[in-house]
Amino acid sequence: MNEAATLRDLKLAASAIAPQGCAVEAAGFGVDPFFLSEAERARIAGFAESRQEEFLAGRWCARQALAALGRSPGELLSDADGLPLWPAGVVGSITHCQGVAAAAVLPATDPETLLGLDLEKTNRLSLAASQRVLHSLETEFAGGDTVRASILFSLKEAFYKAQFRRWRTRGNFRDIALAVDFESGRGRVQYLSKQFDRGLTGSRFRFSLVGEYVLSFCF
Repeated sequence: MNEAATLRDLKLAASAIAPQGCAVEAAGFGVDPFFLSEAERARIAGFAESRQEEFLAGRWCARQALAALGRSPGELLSDADGLPLWPAGVVGSITHCQGVAAAAVLPATDPETLLGLDLEKTNRLSLAASQRVLHSLETEFAGGDTVRASILFSLKEAFYKAQFRRWRTRGNFRDIALAVDFESGRGRVQYLSKQFDRGLTGSRFRFSLVGEYVLSFCF
């Protein structure tokens, strides 16, 4: 599958599983930096070239998603933790994976609105590495399958992104266990470590397999 087809399919998949009202965009690396503000250019001036490519593609996707919601796609600076400073009234999430970036933006009038987006390659994890991702409650679902382990990895990354904007809670992959329905592409929390807000046990999870990628949302 060529890049254009991959990006098209990723965007279609994201739109299908995103929460209602969410705008999404996907792009390959190599984006022209013409749209960056002076402050954004200064932000990435010291980055390695690969990190600059991630930033450019991610910010371009974010601007396109904001524009799709009718919001002004102005500059997107970062806070002290590196999170994008989204305009008032929206939440967003950006992800990058091996030459591809994606962003999702959702209107949010409620401070409890969460959104986490993650993109991973399903051939990224070795069998040994996949074991470090899994909680004991998830081993039956994974069954030694690195694709299923990659799904769990991606869903957990989406969860950490979604909650971090509000609570700034850090954790590891065994601080959460998910029950995943492979056929429906849905998941739910079945265990959550005590350092996380209890309201997060109701988080919703969606994923889609697109070629060698898994795309995941938490909201």
